[in-house]
Amino acid sequence: MIMKNPLRKRFKRDLKSNKGRYFAILLMMTVTIAIMSGFLAVADGAQKVLNENRADCKLEDGSFTAVKKISTAAQAETEKLGVSVYENDYVNEKLPDEATLRIYQDREQINLVTVIDGKSPVNKNEIAVDRLFAESYGLEVGESLTINEVPMIITGLISVPDYSALFKNNSDLMMDSFHFGVGIVSAGVLQSFPANEIVMDYSYYFDNRDLTEKEKRNLSTDIKDKLVDNGAILTSFVTAENNQSISFIDDDMGSDVPMMKVFLSLIILIMAFVFSIVITSTIETEAPIIGTLLASGYTKYELIRHYITMPIAVTLVSAMIGNIIGYTMMPDFFKGMYYGSYSLPPMDIELNMEALLLTTVLPIAMMIGINFVALYRKLSISPLNFLRKELKKSKNRRAVKLPNVSFFNRFRLRVIIQNKKSYITLFVGIFLASFILMFGLVITPMISHYVDSIKQSAVSDYQYILKGPVEPENPGNAEKMTFSALETYYSPAGKNIEVSFFGLREDSDYFDDLPISDDEKGGYLSDGLAKKLGAKPGDTLDFVNPYTDKEYSIKVIGITDYPGALTVFMSQKQLNELLDRDSSYFNGYFSDQELTFTDKNSLATVITPEDMSKFGDQMLSSFKQMAPLCLFAAIVIYLVLMVVLTKLVIDKNALSISFLKVFGYETSEIRKIYLKATTLVVLGSLLLCLPLVNLGIQGCFLIVQMKLSGYLPVYIPMYLYAEIVAIGMASYFVINFIHMRRINKIQLSAALKNRE
Repeated sequence: MIMKNPLRKRFKRDLKSNKGRYFAILLMMTVTIAIMSGFLAVADGAQKVLNENRADCKLEDGSFTAVKKISTAAQAETEKLGVSVYENDYVNEKLPDEATLRIYQDREQINLVTVIDGKSPVNKNEIAVDRLFAESYGLEVGESLTINEVPMIITGLISVPDYSALFKNNSDLMMDSFHFGVGIVSAGVLQSFPANEIVMDYSYYFDNRDLTEKEKRNLSTDIKDKLVDNGAILTSFVTAENNQSISFIDDDMGSDVPMMKVFLSLIILIMAFVFSIVITSTIETEAPIIGTLLASGYTKYELIRHYITMPIAVTLVSAMIGNIIGYTMMPDFFKGMYYGSYSLPPMDIELNMEALLLTTVLPIAMMIGINFVALYRKLSISPLNFLRKELKKSKNRRAVKLPNVSFFNRFRLRVIIQNKKSYITLFVGIFLASFILMFGLVITPMISHYVDSIKQSAVSDYQYILKGPVEPENPGNAEKMTFSALETYYSPAGKNIEVSFFGLREDSDYFDDLPISDDEKGGYLSDGLAKKLGAKPGDTLDFVNPYTDKEYSIKVIGITDYPGALTVFMSQKQLNELLDRDSSYFNGYFSDQELTFTDKNSLATVITPEDMSKFGDQMLSSFKQMAPLCLFAAIVIYLVLMVVLTKLVIDKNALSISFLKVFGYETSEIRKIYLKATTLVVLGSLLLCLPLVNLGIQGCFLIVQMKLSGYLPVYIPMYLYAEIVAIGMASYFVINFIHMRRINKIQLSAALKNRE
């Protein structure tokens, strides 16, 4: 009969005596794994359904708009390049509350429609609208919607592959499902709209589906050149890769998923170190027992296997519970985040093998690796040294000389030094929790501050961009200007970004603080553009016209405060000369009053400061669910690390506390020594990590900037730092109350039983 290993009996005793510690670690790891598995499952499901939908619905490889319908010959010559060109005309119709509905004819060849609820329109008085816009705008199937002064019945809610993110303009900083949506009408209905409102839009689709990314870009350039060579007057040309309505969700998931993986790895890493500290402390406490076991014939590896069992068991149970919660409860939350921001077809949640590896195999591997190293080093001491409790390899290390302060302060410093590993791990955990908390809290004030700064710095109530030189019926104090959109290469994102050029009068009333001169070549950059590109006065920037491929070099004269867009301001004379225009050319107005034009078709766009409030609404909507999640995750990290590590300090010093009681110290005095030491460490950690949190938020938003077409400055109001410290300390005081009771329970007999 094989005798059972008697060490196994210690598991039950260990679990019972340290149930609070193990429960706290189990809770933290379970929550982390649940969030991670739920997020990865939904992200994988979203990417899968997105890719399948794009293939099934024949997503375009690019699109372009023209001033007028391109000729049959131009289309035929273009298609000889190995591409199919499809008409995809639309109209933009204004709805109440300044919303715009972009209406297409039901697609049959390209960008096919997916019906989510209801059915496709059949009759001329029927329309189907995008599901996300309908939810944001408060529309339902069966309701009536007035379009072009005609009541139309909403027959269905849809998604279209070329508008997975609802961007009205490709240069917009953020998608806007509150004020922009897409609708589909039946064949022939689009022709009932005024001819001057119909936008001549085209989609192209590569015949060869195996082209590399470089070949796709080159072919797209050839398509654009061929169209221009055959007389097409293009007003826009964008590849699917550069179309934010298509690519924004890819960029978003492309950064969110790696960030979540890093977040999981950091949490597991911290918990592995916590376990290693706990185990090390346990070994120090049980040193005579370990010495006896080693002297009795137990090997080092048997003891390693024993002490590493609980971390593995806790991790495995956490992974099992976390994955169950992650696949049952969390998907609805993360689905809400994705479906609340993007227009996606329905998705199914399936078992994600990568998520399983990351949430089960990786944590167990990290636990085994880190704890094995810690145990191997600790158990390399001889049995005799264990029996003597001489666990330090270096016997000649001198004690740290403390400053000449009061006894209590010296005692506290000694407690901190003796438990430095626990406190260092606590500091790292506090930093991580503070960063997560700050990320959740900073979004709302940052966006609000950005919107307010745009409104405050607005130079005019209206900016009119025209399709050509047109005089308004009521010019008033309107000031003519030249507008052009050029592109420049943005290396962090690996693609071109659009930059607005404004040509101003030398004596501009709206930009009187800019020393614009007709004789000075170059331009002034908006501060957002300068920060995004890392440009400074004296630099030379290269730009390209995306429709003609003509290149320009602009010297940076200076930088001006203009948060509204990525902009270059220069002399109207210089800009007209740069664009090969007549010196008297203009195509826009700055005005403090609303202008009216005889030919409404001559108006390209109107921009008001209030338009930015739409951006704020959308950004807040997209991130509103992040704040409570970040708050919950941060508080869990605060509480768990403080419970485990501060309890460890008290347990490690239980004998010293007992001696102090024997010497006559009151419980309140002992609390001042041990709890105040920990309080100082927690408070100091919270204060010291604030600059690091600031750097972390700055770095995080550098990644966010790569996805945005504009520039969102990082703004962290001072009161948020106070909130971080307050929430961290509030979490600690909850734990502090528990520790007061633990100190009260330590008996004087512990000192009398000591045989050292």
